[in-house]
Amino acid sequence: MDVRYLEQVKAMKVTLIRSARDAEAVFDDVERLFQRVFGYRLDRRAWARFYFVNPYGDAIVALGWSGDLLVGHQALVPHAITDGHGREYRYYLAMSLMLHPDHRGFPAFHRLVATTTAVARQEGAPFILGFPNGNSYALFQRAFGWKTLLETELYNWHSATPTGPPRSVTPLPHLRLTDEAGPPCDETYRQWRSLELPYYAERVNGRLAVIYKIERDGTLTLLDALTDDTHHAADDLAALLTYTGARQVRMTGVHARMIGLDPSIMERHTDYRLRMCYAPITADPPPLRFSLLLSDVF
Repeated sequence: MDVRYLEQVKAMKVTLIRSARDAEAVFDDVERLFQRVFGYRLDRRAWARFYFVNPYGDAIVALGWSGDLLVGHQALVPHAITDGHGREYRYYLAMSLMLHPDHRGFPAFHRLVATTTAVARQEGAPFILGFPNGNSYALFQRAFGWKTLLETELYNWHSATPTGPPRSVTPLPHLRLTDEAGPPCDETYRQWRSLELPYYAERVNGRLAVIYKIERDGTLTLLDALTDDTHHAADDLAALLTYTGARQVRMTGVHARMIGLDPSIMERHTDYRLRMCYAPITADPPPLRFSLLLSDVF
């Protein structure tokens, strides 16, 4: 390993912040690091949802500094899930891993993640959920014992023929479709998740139950779906496109199969693979219904 890199990692100072106020105080530094790492500007409103106005508590944030320059960031953000019996499970969602190009590598990654994981363990968190990208997936597995719950691709779906509006669209009371463990069934959660973009939960034509949001580019992102009639799912989905004015549906292969669609004849959305993983601290997570609401990306 490059000697200069090891010296940089050794010199990197890691600090911990535990309050929304402190997270907001370093936003300008985080914004600059985000721009350097990802090449586009950080959306402050989207960031605020997790770090400044999170109703489930304050994040555990590890920051890596080279002098006055922020070169590393990793966080565990508090979340909650509930099941059909009303049991609530508090946990942390791992997110916002960023390393300046000059500081990328396993040692810097390990220092940041070890810092936040140690705090979560001290606080008695039962488990950590995460959706690591292809660059960090193997590192989380090897160094911190992360286990894979699910792995899937993303697809874009278009209606084969023009379709009229649905016969009926009925609002659903919660951002959850079953009694399996998943997002909380309360207005606090719904309002919190809708801070950046509105989230919708509706039943289309009395058959297709969907949770979705409309992206700024006109894509309808399907976060969860359930149907009583797989033979008409494509028709109901096409009617939903007409109803919302969206240009296409983006969904995981898992959700496509849930409603009877065949991902093999759908257009892949880049080569992105979505992985839902967890790190047990004192317990495994309860059986979960897969929803993109569990992810920080969606």
